[in-house]
Amino acid sequence: MHSVINSNHTRRNLLLLLLAGAFLSCASARAVKKTRAKIPRALGPHIDYILRQSPAQHGFWGIEVVRLRDGRVLFKRNATHLFTPASNMKLFTTAAALEKLGPDYVFHTTVESNTVPDAGGRVGDLILVGRGDANLGSRVLPYHLKTERRIYADAVFRELADQVAARGVHEVLGNLVADDSYFLFEPYGHGWAEEDLEWGYGAPVTALAFNDNELLLHVQPGPMAGAPALVSLAPLSDYYQLNNRLETAGADIRERIFVERAEGSNQLDVWGQVPVGSTVDDGTVSIDNPPLLIGEMFRKLLEERGIKVRGQVVVKHSTRMEAATMAEPVPSTEHRVVLAEHLSPPLREDIVVINKVSQNLHAEMLLRTLGHEVENFGSSEAGLDVLNKFAFEAGISPDEFYFADGSGLSRKALLAPAAVIKILEHMARSSHFDDYLDSLPVAGADGTLSGRLERTAADGSIHAKTGTITHVNALSGYMELPSGEQLAFSIFGNAHSASAREGARAADQIALAIFERFGGRKKIRRRKAAAARKHEPQDH
Repeated sequence: MHSVINSNHTRRNLLLLLLAGAFLSCASARAVKKTRAKIPRALGPHIDYILRQSPAQHGFWGIEVVRLRDGRVLFKRNATHLFTPASNMKLFTTAAALEKLGPDYVFHTTVESNTVPDAGGRVGDLILVGRGDANLGSRVLPYHLKTERRIYADAVFRELADQVAARGVHEVLGNLVADDSYFLFEPYGHGWAEEDLEWGYGAPVTALAFNDNELLLHVQPGPMAGAPALVSLAPLSDYYQLNNRLETAGADIRERIFVERAEGSNQLDVWGQVPVGSTVDDGTVSIDNPPLLIGEMFRKLLEERGIKVRGQVVVKHSTRMEAATMAEPVPSTEHRVVLAEHLSPPLREDIVVINKVSQNLHAEMLLRTLGHEVENFGSSEAGLDVLNKFAFEAGISPDEFYFADGSGLSRKALLAPAAVIKILEHMARSSHFDDYLDSLPVAGADGTLSGRLERTAADGSIHAKTGTITHVNALSGYMELPSGEQLAFSIFGNAHSASAREGARAADQIALAIFERFGGRKKIRRRKAAAARKHEPQDH
């Protein structure tokens, strides 16, 4: 009898538990449904919902979305207001370069002298002339998914030195001139922040450049807590005098690395702490005087090949005063003998680098090249004149933009989302559209979008340029919906207090909401269902 009572009691408890579980399950389902119901279906309220969940909500946001097929505006918010564009500025610089210079344009770097070598292999001055090639360094082209580096960063200069030797030069009686005068000497853009200039992304702009005018700063923790951390520079380990006070800390200590170099100084101070066993990402620091570095490096390469340089390494600049005293800028009429020459890969390859990895120096060099080739003067002002005229050709109103540099590092540049849409539409009609589209990062795949929008409906279906500086995030480009419909979109967020990562996340979520609103989610579900019926593999 005792066992029967316990058995009945057990069954009653089990029944109560099942009922309670069913109740909780229904309640949980209602809660999930209620949570999902909070996300509005209409795009405007959905964007409001996204921003309310983000630290970027207190910023100012501008958006425009257009259907490329007929130019119909599908959505806009603050589309004619002006925003700081950050690297979305590169959309204009690269578009103008493709249209004005052409995708097959090549840059020439030469070694010249005033006379041919005499019977003893002697020349007077030897002049190394830069003409805006941004890829004289370790970067491997064409770019594919990620930045690749070759072992010898000075490979191009080795080849030039080999050519000089092959022309029979044995001795340079005069100076080795590093000729940087193809551009006006203005190493920094208008409105660049002082704290940007010591880093690789704020490297000085020169016509004769090496390795993106930056050095890799590699930091590695020591073998145990208390040991000095290892700090090195590449590809030129002795360019700066390293003052290393960086220590290895315990595994539970937060990483704190400080790097500082005073303007014009050759001392690089590194201090702080890195946890033992950690992997520290490499950073980059700017080269202080790239043409002088190149001249000294080239002198060593010549001497390794038995070519004696009697004089000094001299840098030739084109100064603003010289330009102001000329009636009009004209190229040099000096007749020189070309002893060696390097031709760059076609411009389309550099456009890919500029947009995929958001390379500031390359964009600034391209701006000045536009000035030189179109306006016959290699200054930022002349380059901006080209951009201004190009914007007008694309139908952009003067009150929709203010250009200050070619890269977007300037805090003075202004763009309206409507202006970006117009340039995207203009390029979609261009014969160079394929090169332009291919240069943009692909969501979840490469460049600055390689880790963004991954495993979402938009993965692989958005080609867009990112933009990030303090308190600014931007994302603009093209969407291809599963239906085949193509959209152009522009998203700007300014004056928010969110971190760069949080701001980028808000922009990504808005882009995804746009993608899904205009056919993304529904179309993808139908495609997956059809594939499942046919037992075909899925695209992810």
